[in-house]
Amino acid sequence: MMMNNITVVGVNEDGCISLSSRAVNAIAQARVVAGHPRHMAWFPQFDGLFLDMSQGFSEWLNELIDESEEGAVVILASGDPLFYGIGHALLKRVKREELAFIPALSSVQLAFAKLALPWSQAQFISCHGRALAGLVSQMQQASLFAILTDDKNTPQVIAQHLAKFNQADWRLSVCEQLADVNEQISEFSVAQLAAHPEPFSPLNLIIAQRQSEQVWGGYGQFSEDSCFSKRSPQHGLISKQPVRHLALAAMRIRPADTVWDIGAGSGSIAIEAAKFCWQGQVFAIESNPECYAGIEHNIHAHSTDNVCLVQAKAPQALQDLAPPDAIFIGGSRGQMQLILDHCWQVLKPQGRLLISAVTLDTVAELYQWGKQQNLRFQVQLVNVAQTQPLANYQRYQAENPIHLFSISKPVSGDLL
Repeated sequence: MMMNNITVVGVNEDGCISLSSRAVNAIAQARVVAGHPRHMAWFPQFDGLFLDMSQGFSEWLNELIDESEEGAVVILASGDPLFYGIGHALLKRVKREELAFIPALSSVQLAFAKLALPWSQAQFISCHGRALAGLVSQMQQASLFAILTDDKNTPQVIAQHLAKFNQADWRLSVCEQLADVNEQISEFSVAQLAAHPEPFSPLNLIIAQRQSEQVWGGYGQFSEDSCFSKRSPQHGLISKQPVRHLALAAMRIRPADTVWDIGAGSGSIAIEAAKFCWQGQVFAIESNPECYAGIEHNIHAHSTDNVCLVQAKAPQALQDLAPPDAIFIGGSRGQMQLILDHCWQVLKPQGRLLISAVTLDTVAELYQWGKQQNLRFQVQLVNVAQTQPLANYQRYQAENPIHLFSISKPVSGDLL
């Protein structure tokens, strides 16, 4: 059997029992075996060099690559090494033709099999070594998930995060030590798992099944104005629904975008934007402390854990934020010129800038700024009237007119 420089063999927790003859032969012919010590317990007959990955991953990987120059190196990995496994890291450092993969069943496949769940429509999220921000927003896109955990993002911590962001309607199955003699599967509600006092085996994952059709905390996308908590008595601190929808359409938000909402008020633009960029992030920038509680409430109620409230005044608050793909400016606190200059500088090429203006003074300031920058911009004057009851009749009540300035940033070299 001709061997590649590195052969990656997937091994399940039952050890040699489920290995194919190809996998067994690869290990038998290996000059060097690398992996976790618990994997080597299944191969006591191996008397070559063993590279212990518990020494530290970077050092281990460098030593492994050095040894691979002589060939006949086998890496023992859990399950399928190309499914959230070491395969990804190897392919960044080693030429594809120098690698061979012999996968075993992944832990996710084993979990769905144990639960007798068809998984062709399932989605997969790894919380291994990652922050939990954005987990809930991703979970609004489907009804069946496999969630990979780690020693910090334990099943209990993940359940607590779901509960915090108004996601109680999931059945969570914690699957431990799959294919091992100590295999165990336990089912919980979100509240039950969040309060579960006993630790789980480090070898675990969660299968999450949605129990209702409601998404985004039950509010869905394109929420009504009444779905947002607003600061009393100034209930006008919200971009009204018709304007909000026009602005969101003009920003053309994509799933992985980064969005800024400057002068967030109630957070309605930020929250609705977050439902579009569910793989990305939104920064809601607001300097009025009286708005903070309402914004936080709305973020949690709408399950948009990819929204970060920035409690500071623009443009100073913008300095350390991730560069945006789209920006909405709903308030400036008298700093419009400085905010516009900074936003235009950091906005990504092909990014979209939307500014709402209520007063004629702001309209004039925006118009002059755009002309000075020699920008091509569009302006919409939005006049909306809503029906209101009048005795036994219906009348129209006009909303305050809003100007929406829309500017797209060209790619360098494009004409403005």
